[in-house]
Amino acid sequence: MISNLNGITTPDELLQAYTPLFMFLGGSVSLSPAESSLPHLCDSGLLRNLPIENSNREYEKASRLLKSPCQYKSTCTMTVSANYDALLSEDNSPTAFPEASRWFSNGTEPTEYREKLELLYRRYGYSREKECTLQADHLGIQLLFINLMIEKYLTEDDYEIKGMIRNDLLAFITDEMLVWLPRWAETVSEKSVTKCYTGISGLIIGSLEDVKEILRNQKLGL
Repeated sequence: MISNLNGITTPDELLQAYTPLFMFLGGSVSLSPAESSLPHLCDSGLLRNLPIENSNREYEKASRLLKSPCQYKSTCTMTVSANYDALLSEDNSPTAFPEASRWFSNGTEPTEYREKLELLYRRYGYSREKECTLQADHLGIQLLFINLMIEKYLTEDDYEIKGMIRNDLLAFITDEMLVWLPRWAETVSEKSVTKCYTGISGLIIGSLEDVKEILRNQKLGL
């Protein structure tokens, strides 16, 4: 891992820099392109100028892909919307719906697994809006939870509590996300018509792996 944000490389500053990126990535896999403004973000060049540089292999590959010319520039909105519907929309029969229980089995029924996640979410004061139809193991929900945990970790002054948050964050990334995301991202890469969702899936994995390494290397209270 060699992360960089405009010359800022302290661990806490780098973790903070990841929070808006996770917000964007979570929205991109949860909302339609019209709702997330993905075509506009791509057309404006924001996806070609990511705020963080990262030597993680998945992140670098995704970053290069997003910087490459778009072959659908004249039909971007229509093409990306159709691609989202085919890959990720809960209203259709998507080929890569980003719900953990569809990609791996941990020995429990999906309902029981989601209840376990809900308990963890409530411990950290994380709840979904009543209108939200996404399940607790949906990638968009999990990325927002990662965001919340990073914020709590960064703002906690008690080193013992901070260490507990770090352990929960590392366990969540390792045991609840990276166990299924590589397989999901591979399917997205195979099925995606546009570079957007292939790049986004790579950014998600690369960013999580980087955050994991940053946390593991931090020595609290020193």
